[in-house]
Amino acid sequence: MKPRNKTIPFFEKINTTQNKIIMKTMFLCLFLSISFAYISEKTGWLEIDWKIIFIPALLVLQIIIIGTALKNRYKKH
Repeated sequence: MKPRNKTIPFFEKINTTQNKIIMKTMFLCLFLSISFAYISEKTGWLEIDWKIIFIPALLVLQIIIIGTALKNRYKKH
């Protein structure tokens, strides 16, 4: 009996090499932001508002999206 491979087409489009790199970059940026805020708070060097901790990861995502859009816009055919 042949095993059935059930894949959802939506996840096949998301699970690409480019998207994996983007997700790793966002997680790295988020990790660095949280660790910087935690260390700053524990040492008393800088007071961080925990509500704005996700802004650097969102900025990285916006930069990646805009860069990709510009690259695709001016791609030579």
